[in-house]
Amino acid sequence: MKKNFYYISESLPNSFSGGTAQLGINLLKELKNYYNVIAVNCMADFYASEDRFLKAKEELKKEKIDYFIIKDNVKRSKHHITFWNFFKTNYYEKEKINEIKSFIEKINITEDSIIFCVGSNTIYACNNINAHKIALFEDIQDQVQIYRTYLSINKFNFFKKIIKILMWKVYFRNYYKWLKNISSNFQIKYTYSPYDYSKLIKKVKVSVIPCPVNVNLESKNIHKKKFNISMFSFAISQDYNGVKLLYSKLLPKLKEKKLLDKVSLNLVMVIPKNIPFEIKKIVNDKNINVKNYGEDILRETDLLFYPSKYPVGVRSKILFAFSRSWFVATSNNIKKCIPELEDFKNCIMSNNINKLVNKILYLIQNEKQCDYIKKNGYNILSRYSPKIGANKIQTDLNNIYR
Repeated sequence: MKKNFYYISESLPNSFSGGTAQLGINLLKELKNYYNVIAVNCMADFYASEDRFLKAKEELKKEKIDYFIIKDNVKRSKHHITFWNFFKTNYYEKEKINEIKSFIEKINITEDSIIFCVGSNTIYACNNINAHKIALFEDIQDQVQIYRTYLSINKFNFFKKIIKILMWKVYFRNYYKWLKNISSNFQIKYTYSPYDYSKLIKKVKVSVIPCPVNVNLESKNIHKKKFNISMFSFAISQDYNGVKLLYSKLLPKLKEKKLLDKVSLNLVMVIPKNIPFEIKKIVNDKNINVKNYGEDILRETDLLFYPSKYPVGVRSKILFAFSRSWFVATSNNIKKCIPELEDFKNCIMSNNINKLVNKILYLIQNEKQCDYIKKNGYNILSRYSPKIGANKIQTDLNNIYR
């Protein structure tokens, strides 16, 4: 008889949200060969719309994966720092953790079950459950906040941002000790990210599990008239800076080289009503296409534009791009997340946006000559198969059972 395997996360695993949710469904589809897998959605107010929530439930039903959904409106934590609170460490909200604990207790998890907790909130809430426990650390928050602040520095806010970075360092001074404490009763601890591992390993005994990415290679639309450059995010607010770079650096160069009749620029993301004026101007530009996530844009895309210098976590959208046999344009910093990346071997890379744009222009004008880049990117995926991740979990669990 198969053991119950509870995958406990902020949202329901699904193939269309991207990020952790997509990696989750990939992993569960493989793990259900060995276990009775059950998805547990422990936080509410996650989805952009009820339709997406229903779509996630339908996908799980189709995959014959059971699920539990919290009904209370528990929102995810947001870190805000001021001069008044940065000496106080407050990495969680007690009321929120108690609500998650109460919800999970109603599921009646037995001691011979396996629980796989994604993110610090669920890890903390499940630390004392009597079962075989696996913790998956998501983006480590001290690095998230420091990098976001660092990447937003300009000549007008330099001193303000430097002070804020110092404040973040004080605020998160005990963060890794806290992560160690909340996972103290977990037998297995993972991260998808080599970069996060390099930070966590100093305090937490953790190992890297290969990011589970499905191969989605599809035949291209041979009637497609334009070279499609796309940016993908769950919501535009997740990558304002990248959208600005596409508009201020890539678009003008395409105009200068008279390539706009051959190239289409696409933003594949949810656009909320309330966005900054400068972003609204970009979204409404006639040369920018806002697209819904779906098979049409996935088939049409030729290049993923991801100029972010943000190395925290694992850049699963790049691995997904490889699975679709797209070109990838990104920064050198992302090599910290995906060590296999090499410029003009399996992607194009530069921390200098002007150099990156010039490489994109060269690729557009020499697409067939650069096909080897796509093939090499696709070959990387042999190291990221969901089966490899599932086998590692099974092996590690078997070592516990002995």
